[in-house]
Amino acid sequence: MMGRRQTIDRGTILDAAEQVVLRDGAAHLTIDAVAAEAGVSKGGVLYAYASKDILIDAMLERVVAVYDKLAEQFLAEAGDHSERHILAHVQASAGADPTSGGRAAALMASFIRSPQFRSSTIDYYRGLFARIDPATERGRRARLALLAAEGAFTLRGFGLHPFSDAEWQTIHDDIIAVLLS
Repeated sequence: MMGRRQTIDRGTILDAAEQVVLRDGAAHLTIDAVAAEAGVSKGGVLYAYASKDILIDAMLERVVAVYDKLAEQFLAEAGDHSERHILAHVQASAGADPTSGGRAAALMASFIRSPQFRSSTIDYYRGLFARIDPATERGRRARLALLAAEGAFTLRGFGLHPFSDAEWQTIHDDIIAVLLS
């Protein structure tokens, strides 16, 4: 009789990996630690993610996907115009829940030292800044809006300032009203 093939839930593995990083730091992210956190075998983790680098890629992709989905929803409604991407980024930041922002900040900080992961983050921001024309007042305002939203994200994500949900929304409303309208 053949045994039933075990199904490994990739989301559970990613959740476990995030927990290890958030609780213990990136230096403690090992396949063994993720397996223990997820309650699966080391082989189960490696079945889902063939290497630690692939696991880290998946962790970062999942965090970015939350923001991308929010931005894409905005662009689908408002129209996909170059300058609207900055507005979409600000709107996505406003709409992200505090826990996803905290996870994003912690994961980025943990892995940014790696050239591979640093490169993908640089490419992401390069793409955003490339949509801005700093030779125009509108472009300079968009650049300030992006920097303001990222500054707020950093403060909140690293727990450096405890913005309430109402403050968070007001900050983004102000960024939009003062810089992007």
